[in-house]
Amino acid sequence: YGKLEEHDRALHILVHNIQDFEAAKKYCLWNSEGKDDAYRRRLFHLLLSVYLESANANDRLYMAAVDLLNYHPTEFDAVRVLQLVPETWSMSLLAPFLIGAMRQSIHADRMTQLTLGLSRSENMIYKCDKLKLTRNPVRLSDKKTCQICCKPFSEPAFVHYPNGSLVHTHCAASRRTNTILASVSTCTSQT
Repeated sequence: YGKLEEHDRALHILVHNIQDFEAAKKYCLWNSEGKDDAYRRRLFHLLLSVYLESANANDRLYMAAVDLLNYHPTEFDAVRVLQLVPETWSMSLLAPFLIGAMRQSIHADRMTQLTLGLSRSENMIYKCDKLKLTRNPVRLSDKKTCQICCKPFSEPAFVHYPNGSLVHTHCAASRRTNTILASVSTCTSQT
C-alpha cells in the first residue's frame, strides 16, 4: 500500500492488525525520506488519527499516540493535534509535546527574524556601495574615447571600470576586455 501512496491503509494494517507501533512510526519516517516537511507532517498526522480513531478507547493505542506526540513534537501542527486529542486527556500527559512544539515554533520565529535582519544588513551594504559609486559621477563628452578601440562614444551606454577607464559595452563584452591596460597605454600614446 505504501508504493501506491495508500498510507492510511498501510498504517491501519500496521496499527490494528499487526499492532507494531514502532514499525508504523518507521513507516512514516521511511516514506517521508527525501520529501518535504509538509509530506512528513501529513504522514505523522495520519498515524495519529489511526491511533485515535479507535472507538473502544484502547489504552494501548492511546499510549502509543502519546508516545508518538511526545517523542516527535516537531512533526506535528500543535493546533491540529489539540483539536484531535480527546478532551479527557490531561495537559501533563501532553506536556513534553507542548513544550517541544513551543520550542520549535519559537526557534522558527527567531530564525525568520535572523534571516530578515541579515537580509536588511546585506541590503544596507549594497545601498552603501551604490551610494559610493554614484557619489563621483562620470561625465561622457565628445572628446572621450573608448579605452579599447579608441573610438569616440556615439551611444550613451558605456562601461566604467574601477580603474577609471571607459569602454563601449560591445568592447567590454569582447575578448579584448582582459587587455584593457595594454589598450589604455596604446590609446593615450595615439592622442
